Amino acid sequence: MSNNIFATDIKAVLEDSTEVTDAIGYVIDNKRVYKLPDGTVLTGSKKIKTMQFVRFAVPPEVLIYIMDKEYK
Repeated sequence: MSNNIFATDIKAVLEDSTEVTDAIGYVIDNKRVYKLPDGTVLTGSKKIKTMQFVRFAVPPEVLIYIMDKEYK
């Protein structure tokens, strides 16, 4: 299992309308996974609905392939 960071400093609104800051985007087992700094995985009702800010750590050419991956 490899954990590759593709996005940092994410500020987003979740499915339950709460806001989060400083989330991190990973590619884990060929899936996109978003986590809070405390390790909480953003899934289910805590899944990201919209991103208000994000700092991508990969070039656009790679980001296209990452965003096509399943959001775990």
